[in-house]
Amino acid sequence: MPRIKGTPGPYRFFFTSFDCSEPPHVHVERENKTCKFWLEPLGLARSHGFDARELNVIRRIAPSFWRHGMNTVASSDPRIEHVRVTENEIIAQLVDGRVISVPLAWSWRLAEASAAQRANFRLIGTGQGVHWPDVDEDISVEGMLHGTPACRPRPKAPATVPRTRHQEPPNKRMQPPRKRAARG
Repeated sequence: MPRIKGTPGPYRFFFTSFDCSEPPHVHVERENKTCKFWLEPLGLARSHGFDARELNVIRRIAPSFWRHGMNTVASSDPRIEHVRVTENEIIAQLVDGRVISVPLAWSWRLAEASAAQRANFRLIGTGQGVHWPDVDEDISVEGMLHGTPACRPRPKAPATVPRTRHQEPPNKRMQPPRKRAARG
């Protein structure tokens, strides 16, 4: 899914598809390091390769996402060793020997991509996910294991036409001026 633009430093902030059923969170990548932060309540879900100093730097980069008081919990998560995309499936071989697959239709970006775009990918970190730069798609191994399809964005509401200064609101009818009764 799209990366969060405008973040300074060597970090790549992004959200992954298939994480729709999880609480709000953000993923961060730098070289072979990855981490995942829960946003509400604030907390570090996992970190692979980042030390405490660097995690504090990451926390300060996006103050709109985080508040002070981050807690840290680390876990060992499954990692992808190899991935391939067929006409119908996304297939990942994990480092522990398991092979998992999900329907290609679960990633609407990859389903609409060309074979060449699907073939251009790289692993995120040390295998916590896969990134397809041509279609800006990120899929996590956790999302594949949980079996949650990617959420397609809702269409935006149609733009309203700006009114001119003398134009009445569109849903109001103009009433003819009332005639005043003659006094007298």
